[in-house]
Amino acid sequence: MASRFLRTLALLELEERILNGAALVTLLGVFLPWISGEWLGGDTVTYSGLQFYTTFLGIIIVLLESFILSITIIPLTGRSGFLKKRHREITRLLASSQAMVLVVAALTVLMKVTFEFSRMEVRFGIYVTLIGSVIVTIYSFLKYQEQRRLEVHELFHHPEDQAVSIIDREESPLAAPAPPPPPPPPPLEHHHLHHG
Repeated sequence: MASRFLRTLALLELEERILNGAALVTLLGVFLPWISGEWLGGDTVTYSGLQFYTTFLGIIIVLLESFILSITIIPLTGRSGFLKKRHREITRLLASSQAMVLVVAALTVLMKVTFEFSRMEVRFGIYVTLIGSVIVTIYSFLKYQEQRRLEVHELFHHPEDQAVSIIDREESPLAAPAPPPPPPPPPLEHHHLHHG
């Protein structure tokens, strides 16, 4: 079962793999250190995205990124997806945009803390989360644009276009065009001879 799932995962298009890989990186980034240093009382502390003042933001980011991953993973396991295909890309774009805004908000909170407490510093985990969420949002936008382009193409698609494309596929691109059919023969004329 696991090998079949991995084979199916490998068959995904490149953009889909990048998007889901970035979502996974964003998700893992929430568990990495976001801020550390000497807190009040001289204690040295290290907090992830699920601790400190960013707990609520971190939880929502984890939920959003898990949701984005589930949009791809659930259909790969053989179950029917919980979203219709036409709503998938816009939903993913909205969720990824929201996650990116929350990551920026969390970074703003952490920067404010470091300005007020000079012995605290922002750590690499928040930057991993930010970079991952930006990539997820960019690729979600690209996938949404591609879906819209295909919808417009299908809307203006004519049966004649399909007939031409079938002919084009059958002919070699290097083959010379076929000569036009010969013209029809002229009608026979009947001449009557008059004898005088």
